[in-house]
Amino acid sequence: MKSLLQKLIHPLMVVVMLLTLLLVQCGLKSLTVTVPKQAKAGQQVSFTMHSGAEPRIGGDGNNYTTQLLAGIMVPKGWNARKNAVLTFTSPKGNGTLRMIPDAEIEPVSGLNWHQAAKKMFGIGPNLIDDFEWIVYRSTQSYTFVNNEDIDFDVKVSCLVGAENMLVSLGFYVGSSIENLRPEDTDYKKFAFSDAFEVTDGEGDLVDFINPQLGTVQPVKSLDNDIITLTFDGGVTSTVLDGVQQVYLQVKAFDEGGKLIGEVSEKTERTQLKPTGGKKFLVDLWPRGYFNLNKGSYIAYLEYYYTDATGFKIVGYGNTDKPFKYTFRCD
Repeated sequence: MKSLLQKLIHPLMVVVMLLTLLLVQCGLKSLTVTVPKQAKAGQQVSFTMHSGAEPRIGGDGNNYTTQLLAGIMVPKGWNARKNAVLTFTSPKGNGTLRMIPDAEIEPVSGLNWHQAAKKMFGIGPNLIDDFEWIVYRSTQSYTFVNNEDIDFDVKVSCLVGAENMLVSLGFYVGSSIENLRPEDTDYKKFAFSDAFEVTDGEGDLVDFINPQLGTVQPVKSLDNDIITLTFDGGVTSTVLDGVQQVYLQVKAFDEGGKLIGEVSEKTERTQLKPTGGKKFLVDLWPRGYFNLNKGSYIAYLEYYYTDATGFKIVGYGNTDKPFKYTFRCD
């Protein structure tokens, strides 16, 4: 008898799950977003998500009760966890959303909701990862009956960060009882914005979207951190086209703009490693690279990429101006 029951348990569970899915299908409409093209550093801005619910509930007297989920993907430096405010408007009432605690686990992924969202949605068209997903849940629950279609808007009010940048922002809406199931396309909708620029801020423009001849990872570091400088010759034609040995030529400056170090030799120390596809990189520890004395600190680097002769030089934007990297931390 025990064996027979065991054989029946799994088929019964499958039947129950299928019946549940057939009886309750409260899908969401596609997500669109309204995002300004730019804002000044430190400015309060608003982004709006537009979506809706399309409840298709089988059987008599059935309904569907859930809470609204909404998520944003923004640069970590914006400190959105502390300053972003999410509210929504709908025919079923207006309300607020609160950030889901880090300790709460998203059931499907086993990660917290913010980590799960980043794993599922990624960073969209951005080429450099310095972003975080933050997921919020409405404080109220709402019950839908069959064919009770509605539209709703979620407004995000947020302070942009202090640094100049060009980014694409991420947005998500979902249903609290559906979780982040990978195969689901009805209960989770996400979108990435067109380019959004922060102006009048600190440092050089960090372009997260467009391929760059030269990049540095991580985006934020101090001179005691290991950094990776990358040259991507596939972005555009340069004087280094066809050159197999690419070298770094770099200067270090302090906070006052005083030159405190320079490395221009063409040796194994300055040669970049090819990584395929006309891309090259070099890792370095700035303090050791420039043999800095205790008490000296690098504020920023200016650098070029060259060939072995040093006559073929590529700078910022494929010009004779140097690339620049400023050290900073959160």
